[in-house]
Amino acid sequence: MIDPDRLRAALDAHPWVEVPALPGRTNHRRAGVLVPLQLEPEPRLLLTLRAAGLRRHGGEVSFPGGRPEPGDADLAATALREAREELGITDARVLGRLSSMPLFTSDFRMEPFVALVGPQPLTPDPGEVARVLPLTLQGALAAPDIEGIPYTLDGVEHLSPVFTLEGHVCFGATAHTLYEALGLLAAVAGRPLPPLRRSARTWAALLGPRTG
Repeated sequence: MIDPDRLRAALDAHPWVEVPALPGRTNHRRAGVLVPLQLEPEPRLLLTLRAAGLRRHGGEVSFPGGRPEPGDADLAATALREAREELGITDARVLGRLSSMPLFTSDFRMEPFVALVGPQPLTPDPGEVARVLPLTLQGALAAPDIEGIPYTLDGVEHLSPVFTLEGHVCFGATAHTLYEALGLLAAVAGRPLPPLRRSARTWAALLGPRTG
């Protein structure tokens, strides 16, 4: 269903952008983030529910990733190291990158890299990962639509995608990166991406005490 060479070519041709900092934020701190893709037993993306006790973004749905360390050659190396530490992924092969996404809940921005991961058993670090949340491509593309929360930018209303994975809500920068990844995977698979549907959810309800 997904040919890795075609996906790499699609990523090479993809016009990724650096999304500007959000209002009230600088988003100058870059975090290397891995978007792990497994093709067996079926194509699926791997997300995580971050441990609730983490100081930054605890309890949020995310991709494995974090701040660069001195030994990291670049942000792709950071993403690979973080995926190894968080999930025990040792065979990831980076295929390309996605857009640089600012976070609303901190001054970080995500620098995401799509990587092919074998069907290896995962060993989540309980100090960082409360739960692994796989999203199958078949399930995502079979949905009639994708929720979108309205927001206004430069006087124009847009919809910010929202996903629910095993009862946990994925929104914000992670959801935008997930939506971008699904769009590329859908194109490679020759399938349509479900349209965004205006949601009744509110930002206040989703963000709650996590703002600031």
